[in-house]
Amino acid sequence: MTDTQLASPPVTPSETLYRKVLPPASPAHVIASEAEALQVAQRLAAQFKLGAQVRDVERHLPWQELEDCARSGLLAIRVPRAYGGAEVSYLMLTRVVAIIGEADASIGQLLLSIILACSVIEAVGREEQKQLFFSKIVQGYRWGNGHAEGGSLPAGTTRTQITREGDHYRVNGAKAYSTGALFSQLISIGCVDENGLSKTAVLDRHSPGLSIIDDWDGFGQRTTASGTLLLDNVRVEHSHVLDTEQGKTCANTYGIPDLFHSALDLGIARAAFNDTLDYVRNHARPYARTGVTAVEQDPYVLEIIGDLHTRIHAGEAVLEQAAALFDQVTAEHGPGPSAKVSSALAVAKILTTEAALLASNKLFQLGGASSTRLEYGFDRHWRNARTHTVHDPVAWKFNLIGKYHLLGQDSDKHPTA
Repeated sequence: MTDTQLASPPVTPSETLYRKVLPPASPAHVIASEAEALQVAQRLAAQFKLGAQVRDVERHLPWQELEDCARSGLLAIRVPRAYGGAEVSYLMLTRVVAIIGEADASIGQLLLSIILACSVIEAVGREEQKQLFFSKIVQGYRWGNGHAEGGSLPAGTTRTQITREGDHYRVNGAKAYSTGALFSQLISIGCVDENGLSKTAVLDRHSPGLSIIDDWDGFGQRTTASGTLLLDNVRVEHSHVLDTEQGKTCANTYGIPDLFHSALDLGIARAAFNDTLDYVRNHARPYARTGVTAVEQDPYVLEIIGDLHTRIHAGEAVLEQAAALFDQVTAEHGPGPSAKVSSALAVAKILTTEAALLASNKLFQLGGASSTRLEYGFDRHWRNARTHTVHDPVAWKFNLIGKYHLLGQDSDKHPTA
């Protein structure tokens, strides 16, 4: 594999344009408890880790790995118990995402769409919609997203239009960063109606007029297929339109992205740290001027290892504390924005971002020039961390935390959280 090939991943039009994404051939396994969810995540992670480097370097999309995820029942762990899911806590969700993300950050990222979909369906779905969509998720349907839009307008701006046409709707627009859409049977499309109100259209992957272009060429998270999605007069039935305008005040989608991204960054940090330990133990050589005969005797190396462990452990502890608070506030007050939770998750996002970037950088500082060889693939940790941590600007997390504590915004519910 040459440097040129690594820098310019091949796009495979035949796979992108013609691969049929079929419904599950048989019902997926149903995970019944948090303990089982953890066990399944650990088993899958061990499997995913084996091919992570090759998938990254050669840009092999994880079709089989996502199929294994779906069949294992892991995609349904946030489905409410009343609809056949395990409804694991946010604390357990954090642990599951970190475990998968440590094995392969791209596969970990692909879990977000279905987690957010579960939150939206639970918050705003009509009863018949809950029964329909949750049953499909439990059966093993994969769920992608089409929410973000490109261009120069502020992030979060939605121009994709949904228009009523008799007993159904039509959707027109374009999406960027459509993570998971290429692999999924169902796709959430963020749009606005003629009054500018938020709706989510749930489309079949092969709906006429829906095109997905595998043009994601970021240097990190190379196998998320977060490409372009085009919508040309796509028909969607009334039963498949969710009223997400009301979800702005009654869904936990305000906090799930921060929790999820922090957990994924934690996984990346752990992966980089563990590879650092392994490489330093087995390959690194002591610097000539240190006067030591083994690198593990170098006090400078020991200091860095200790610092990395401390920072990663701090990020993990704060994230788990924030996730537990998320569970507590939701149990006591129901789903919906909370300034207290937002502030706690912001702290976790800052710490896990810093840990992922630092650990993936220090690996090479301790490993030396030989650790940069393609055969090890350690660069994927830094590329994944650098790519993933810019999802949400950390500078504004400090602002949010300062506003919460300084201005006394201490109610459990705060509409601007």
